[in-house]
Amino acid sequence: MNLNGKMKKLQTAIVKAGLVIKVNTNQFYSADQKRMITSYTIKTPITYYSEKYAEWKTKDYEILKSCSMPEIIFCLLDIYKAVIS
Repeated sequence: MNLNGKMKKLQTAIVKAGLVIKVNTNQFYSADQKRMITSYTIKTPITYYSEKYAEWKTKDYEILKSCSMPEIIFCLLDIYKAVIS
C-alpha cells in the first residue's frame, strides 16, 4: 500500500472513532527545485463564540501543515492513538 492509501485509512479510522479530521492538499511551483510541490494540511473543525456577531461559529483549526507525507502520516497516527485510548 502506498503512503496515500495509508493516510486515507488513518483518516477514516479517526473519523470512525469520532473525531472529524480533514486532510487538504495544495500544490505550488518551486522555482528552486523546478517542479510542483504538494503541501498537506491537517485540520479539524472547532466551534467558538464570536463576540462580534454574538453567536457560535465553526472554523477549521490547523493541526499541521507540511510538504512531507510521512510527517502527515505520523501525525495522523499520533492522533489515532490519542483518540482510541
